[in-house]
Amino acid sequence: MKLNHIIIILSTFALAGACSPSGIKIGEPYKLGDVPSSISEVQDKQDPFIAGLKVEMTDLPGHDDLIFDPSKGLGYASGMDGWIWKLNFTTGKAEQWLKPPVNPAGMQYSDKKKDKILVCASRLGGEIYEEINRVGLYEVNIETKKINPVILDLPKLEKEEFEKVYSFSEMPTASLKDLNFSNSRPFSLCNDLAISEDGNRIYITEPFERTDAAMGSGAVPEAIGLYPHGKLWMLDKSKNTISLVLNGFTFVDGILLEKSADGKEESVVFTETTKFRIIRAFLSGKNQGSSEILFENLPGLADGLERDESGRIWTGIIKRRSGLVNFVHKNPWLKKVILSLPQKILPISHNTGILVIDPSGKKPLYYSMHDGTKIKDISVSVPFEGRVYFPSFDKTSRGLYSLPISSLKIKEF
Repeated sequence: MKLNHIIIILSTFALAGACSPSGIKIGEPYKLGDVPSSISEVQDKQDPFIAGLKVEMTDLPGHDDLIFDPSKGLGYASGMDGWIWKLNFTTGKAEQWLKPPVNPAGMQYSDKKKDKILVCASRLGGEIYEEINRVGLYEVNIETKKINPVILDLPKLEKEEFEKVYSFSEMPTASLKDLNFSNSRPFSLCNDLAISEDGNRIYITEPFERTDAAMGSGAVPEAIGLYPHGKLWMLDKSKNTISLVLNGFTFVDGILLEKSADGKEESVVFTETTKFRIIRAFLSGKNQGSSEILFENLPGLADGLERDESGRIWTGIIKRRSGLVNFVHKNPWLKKVILSLPQKILPISHNTGILVIDPSGKKPLYYSMHDGTKIKDISVSVPFEGRVYFPSFDKTSRGLYSLPISSLKIKEF
């Protein structure tokens, strides 16, 4: 269906009146521009996924994240079936390994010993969970398979702020032992995490705050609403405290830490997925308390972030941006109409891709968009031992997908 036909239909619904689902906040009008020329200029004219994509471990369902342990020849994937999957590169087999209380999402090893895994766990849209199964950050002992909650509740905030960055000295901080029913709330959506060099500080993204928050289809209303209530939290294990790092950004998702000369975090790079931006926020140094836009008007929804051994930044473009998205965000009066419609009738792009950026986070080195025939919904690009692996956040997906990095025409920096 052509864009102008869709707009006419939506306008008719709007004039007739429509109600949006409860709890979905609508943001201000937001005008999206053309994809930056710097990205278009490094777009691969050929689709590397068509001929070069390797698919192995075909029992593995769609998944959100991957971590590897080369010393043991193992990896772990956060499956959309609710399980953490164990990947054995010696046997070439994948198996269900451990099931958290709710669906696993972003994962990292707790420290350099790689004997424990920290995993964000959240509800997945379309699934049913018991109330006792809580959203939050969990830690898994790999040897015993024992899973313990790390943090399930967050401090209630006194005021609403927009695009606020806190320096270390300013961060609102609460002791975990002091959190109670009156001054805290349940974690809405634990999405991704990053861990400081010394292992003491865990940074956790909460894309939006809503009591019925969920990943996947459950996040689509937030993508439409485009309201800035995403947050970044920092759990200090040595002090047993939780601090607010960022507040009032739009769908805070993937995250990378950048350290200063003393080894402590100086800044964080994160994706504002549904606003099609990548941001750097400064936590210390001369620019502390401020942020800069590294990229805006991205060609699609940038999700997770990873760095390779050369310092390059890799991200997955889970879906391509469409003309309808541009129009709707510019005209938010249409959003109540769209939110009242069944998701299955909404036009959704099948295209998915990857973007590689230089270590400064400012220069694109490679960009490719795939039509979705070989792989769907790339949530992140994970470089590992000469290959780049692509978690597919699609329930129908089967297998571990990868390409040799040497097959990609990545520019020098």
